[in-house]
Amino acid sequence: MKHRLVFLCALLLSVPLCAFAQSPLEADAAAFRYDTNHAEVEIDYGVLQRALAFKQTNGVWTAITHAKAEIWQNGAIAQTKDIHDTVQCPCTQAQFDSAGANKLLGATAFAVPYGDTTTAAFLWRAGEKNGNAVYDTIVIPLRLPDRDTQKFVLAGIELSSQVAPANGVTSPFEKAGYIVTPNPSGIFGENYTKLYYYTELYVPQSAVDPAQSADVITSVVDGTGRVILTSTDKVPLAGAVIPLILGLDIDGLASDSYRLRVQVKSQDAVVAETGKTFYYASDLTLQQAPPPAPAGLSTDSVPFDATDFAKLDEAGADLLIEQSMYWGNDNDRNLARKEKTLVDKQHFLYAFWLAQDAKRNSVRPLDAYRTFMKRLNEANTKYTFEKTPGWKTGRGKVLIVYGPPVRVDDEYYTAGYKPYTIWQYDPDPTIHLQPGSGNFPEFDFVDRMGGGNYSLVSSNVIGQTYDPNWLTTEALRLAH
Repeated sequence: MKHRLVFLCALLLSVPLCAFAQSPLEADAAAFRYDTNHAEVEIDYGVLQRALAFKQTNGVWTAITHAKAEIWQNGAIAQTKDIHDTVQCPCTQAQFDSAGANKLLGATAFAVPYGDTTTAAFLWRAGEKNGNAVYDTIVIPLRLPDRDTQKFVLAGIELSSQVAPANGVTSPFEKAGYIVTPNPSGIFGENYTKLYYYTELYVPQSAVDPAQSADVITSVVDGTGRVILTSTDKVPLAGAVIPLILGLDIDGLASDSYRLRVQVKSQDAVVAETGKTFYYASDLTLQQAPPPAPAGLSTDSVPFDATDFAKLDEAGADLLIEQSMYWGNDNDRNLARKEKTLVDKQHFLYAFWLAQDAKRNSVRPLDAYRTFMKRLNEANTKYTFEKTPGWKTGRGKVLIVYGPPVRVDDEYYTAGYKPYTIWQYDPDPTIHLQPGSGNFPEFDFVDRMGGGNYSLVSSNVIGQTYDPNWLTTEALRLAH
């Protein structure tokens, strides 16, 4: 069975504007404690009705849905559930057309043994090709909650668009007497200006007086690690499992990606923490000013004077900014262009790389910068061609942005073709692929002129030049 990743921008704290384009297919997952040997993984999914294949019979529009939910562990499918449903709309053509944007939501759960790596996947059957089912696939890496019952532990986070009392209504979204409607896209704004969430706090009964309370601190953190919004709720610790259904008013945020951070504070100490990325779409833009250093690194940060940036001259600062923007976004590039003095450029680089630490949850300050420089030096060593430094070549740039390829297929002697090489990477939910282009990020390079100067001619990664028939294109180029 061949899976393909549907285009969803997700999981990185720096996200392109395309992330806010609505996909017909959405899925998310969260992990909760099931018992000491298992976690419960809940997969929430949503499909817009316009993505369904409806047929009209006797005035009733009907569509059959086919999907799968899977759990992958240690590189293999561990569990799977088939999802089949019938959607009907006994309505007029106009009513049917207006219902196209309605979202069909669902949920399914698995009891999953604790293991080294666990991934959830939602597979939507998009059709058939050559007699085989073709699936659009969304892959969601998971963090299972700690199973240590002797300490405070927070489960994963399920984002929600609304919360309402269940009042006896049967629903797959019922949590602790409330219907917590999932928002599997993780996109807020427009009609969703309040961010609700569900998680669970596991309390060590042997060490906690049930008469005590703890503070649950809910915060929205931006890409630099700065706390934008925060709220504190006092929660009694009467029980081994405390359901938490809380929310924040996020109306007015600028369009960007943010992290929802949940902390539990007991006896003046943070005893548990969890988090999740979400996106906010609005008409506002981010403030055009250099980002401050991430708050989380302030007590263990590398002083500016001790960094490479403080030692740069004008030419060195300009060069490093140009190279660093391989990891930057449009906002970073706009800010960089405004820096005119050497001091401003040095401090921009310092703030930029501290922000990259926050986005990648670096263990040490400037770890992201060290990784970047290691890749840049490797690119210069391996791929420099005549007067072109390696970091400016096709393979060099891909190496710097995505790291070393997992698989390389070199072909030097195929008749009718110039030498070419194909780089492939393992599936990554932060790398968004062209629909129908497979599950693995791929970069295709051709040595058109000979001598080892390979040009990037095609990639299935969104934003790159994409030619699914690039081999034929290159053969025709050579023939003419």
